[in-house]
Amino acid sequence: MTNNTRPATQKGFTWLASYPKSGNTWFRAFLTAYGHKEGDVDINRLAARHGAREGLFERYLAIDGSLLSEAETFIARREIYLLLAETNTTTAPQKVHDANLPLANGKLLFPPEATHATIHLVRHPFDVTVSYAYHLGLAPNFDKCIDYMCNPEFKVDGLIFSQMPQVQSDWSTHTLSWMDMPDTRRVTLRYEDMLADGVHAFERALRVMYPEVEPDRARIERAVEATSFGKLQAQEAAGNFRERPPKAEAFFRSGKAGDWQEHLTPAQCARLAEALAPAMERLGYGPDGSVGPWIDTSSV
Repeated sequence: MTNNTRPATQKGFTWLASYPKSGNTWFRAFLTAYGHKEGDVDINRLAARHGAREGLFERYLAIDGSLLSEAETFIARREIYLLLAETNTTTAPQKVHDANLPLANGKLLFPPEATHATIHLVRHPFDVTVSYAYHLGLAPNFDKCIDYMCNPEFKVDGLIFSQMPQVQSDWSTHTLSWMDMPDTRRVTLRYEDMLADGVHAFERALRVMYPEVEPDRARIERAVEATSFGKLQAQEAAGNFRERPPKAEAFFRSGKAGDWQEHLTPAQCARLAEALAPAMERLGYGPDGSVGPWIDTSSV
């Protein structure tokens, strides 16, 4: 399509950042549908590439990546982003699940100087816990998933879908690392607000991604309709979704807000609320599972 292309002189990456199971795939589906005049979407041909894909190393690293320590691997990723940002003019965002934390050299993994914009997606951690546990094949052992989400050192090892290691950290640290990323255009979208008014939420994101182009409201509405959870779920059921983990029965499992009430105990919710309070409070996520009023204080 031509109506959402940013100027070629505007360099840097757009990061589509989120903790897993927070709407990243849904947003990619929307962006794919928005890019097609009729709003079509194939869940196996979604917009965006994974920012931790192993192919980056295979193409740009001058040595065998297996020879690097884990710390060196992250530093190498950062250097590759800086290198590619000089020539990158694609409008497709880079999907990332890492926390944007300082590396061993003190620099952020995703450098502001390599960044065009950040679309940051969040979801109440109670619902993330349930969805992520099913995604990882842990359910009904939600305590194990809570261990992950409350662990500042939590990481995903490499070799998963040909991806490099990723440090997700605890949910709160992950969330704040992106909300406080300096000197970049950013919008943070809550999953619950996307459910309530997808047209408005996606329009905000498009304005951040393509600041010099007016979003096409009619096309947004068609894309939102085409990417309803029911339609994405039906498409997976009718065929297959190549991003579904082997241990997960389905990728598009529930999609609703408040699903945690069917799965988590009061003690489990209390543990999450205590450990993840800083980001929960900032986003209007209550310790009782509620989703309160919130205003995004990003600069755009």
